[in-house]
Amino acid sequence: MKSSLLSKIFALLWAACFSLVVNAASVTNLYEALVPVADQSVAERSRALRVGLGTVLVKVTGNSAVLADPEILQAMAGAKDFVTEYGYVSYSEPGESDANGLALNIHFAETSVDRLMRRKQLQVWPADRPELLVWMVIDSSEGGRQFVSADDQPALMAQLNHAMKQRAAPLLMPLLDLTDRMTLTEEDAWNFNLEKLTEASARYNSHAWMAVRLYQSATGQWRGARLLKLEGSDNLRSLVADSPALLVKQLVGETVDSLASRYAFVPQTSDQELVLNVDHVETYQSFSDVTGYLESLELVRSVIVDYVDGDRLGLRLSMEGEISLLLDTLRRDGRMTEKVASDSSGAAPNGYLFSWGRP
Repeated sequence: MKSSLLSKIFALLWAACFSLVVNAASVTNLYEALVPVADQSVAERSRALRVGLGTVLVKVTGNSAVLADPEILQAMAGAKDFVTEYGYVSYSEPGESDANGLALNIHFAETSVDRLMRRKQLQVWPADRPELLVWMVIDSSEGGRQFVSADDQPALMAQLNHAMKQRAAPLLMPLLDLTDRMTLTEEDAWNFNLEKLTEASARYNSHAWMAVRLYQSATGQWRGARLLKLEGSDNLRSLVADSPALLVKQLVGETVDSLASRYAFVPQTSDQELVLNVDHVETYQSFSDVTGYLESLELVRSVIVDYVDGDRLGLRLSMEGEISLLLDTLRRDGRMTEKVASDSSGAAPNGYLFSWGRP
C-alpha cells in the first residue's frame, strides 16, 4: 500500500524520465587555509599562497606525502590560479591568548583543486570523517603521570587542537569524569592496556581511538608513543622531538595519514553502481534528507531514484570509489541502520537495505 505523499513523489519522478539525478555536493572548509605571514609584501603573499594550496591538498587527500611529489610542487608554484579570494587577519600561535601576528586567510576553488587531484590520481579523503578519540597521558617530574586536559595542560591541548584542525581531522577528547576514571586509570592508558582502553572508548561510540604517552628524557628530548586503534586493526609507533609542540605535530601528522588511508579512495575512470534500498522514508522531508545526505558524499557521483514503495525508497548510486568504503560510511552514520535484505522484503536481490532515522 503506497502512501499518497510518496506516490505523488513517484509520479513526479516518472514524469522526469523515471528518475531523479542528484549530483554530489562539495564540502565546506576543506578548501580554506590560514597561513602566518611576516608582512603584506607581494613575495610573502606569493609564498603564503603556495603554502596554503599545499595545506589544502594535504587536508583533502589526507596524505602529507603529497607535498613530496614533484608534479604537485610544480602545481603549487601556480597557486594563485587556484585562489578565489584572500584577506589578512590577526593571528596568534596555538596556546597563546593574544593575537601577535598576521596571517593570510585563503579560499581556493574546489573545482580547480579537485581537477588537479583527479588529473594526478591523488587519493580523496571524504569529508565524512570519523572523530578520533584521544587518551593522552603526560609524565612530568612535577605532577607524575596525568591525563592531558584543557584545564591542566592548556598549551598542549591548544597545540593538539591546532594540529588536528590543520589536517581537517575531527578530534574527540574524553570527559575524564568519574565514569572514565573508574574504567581507565592513567597507568592503564600509559601501559596501553588494550582491554581497558577498548572498554573506556566504547562509551564514546568512536570508530577510531588513540592512546598517547609523553615524557621528557634526561637529555631534554621529548619522547612519546601512541597506540592507534581502527576498526579491526591497531598500530603502535614511537616518536622523538625537541619540544612538546613538535612532538604533537609529528604525532598528528603520521596518525592522520594512517587514519585517512583507511577511509580514502582514488577516483576511478569508470563508475561502479550500488543498489540501495532505504526504509522509513515516510515524508517528503525524510526523502529530501536521505537524497541530500547521499549526494553530499564524495564517493557518490550521482543518485538515481528507481522507485518509491510505501516508506521504502529504491536508489541506484553511481560511485567513483570502492563500494565497501561507501557501505562503511553508511554504517558509521547514526541515521542509517543496516538491515538484512531478503527476497521477501522486497529489496533488490543484489542490493543493500538500510533504515533511515531509526532502527
